[in-house]
Amino acid sequence: MPLIEPGRKAPAFALKDQSGKTHRLSQYTGRPVILYFYPKDDTPGCTKEACAFQAGRPKFKPSKAAVLRTTYLIGPDGKVQKRWDTVNVDGHADEVLAALS
Repeated sequence: MPLIEPGRKAPAFALKDQSGKTHRLSQYTGRPVILYFYPKDDTPGCTKEACAFQAGRPKFKPSKAAVLRTTYLIGPDGKVQKRWDTVNVDGHADEVLAALS
């Protein structure tokens, strides 16, 4: 699947979380959705990034953003607002949080 350009409608999706619960984009209509993933799962950098998003959850709460692993920011209107193609793990969660403002 090609990368989705900012300003384009995000495609409908359904993803299972670590507990097997299915999350659909349609469940989050009207809310920002932060969709992040990592290409090198179970590596120290990816673990560090996941921990940063987990630790930053209280900061994301006021925006009502759903955080679902990948790095796309999907706006409340369902359009991709931002895509991060190159990620520096240190500070990435803060960079995403700043994009919500």
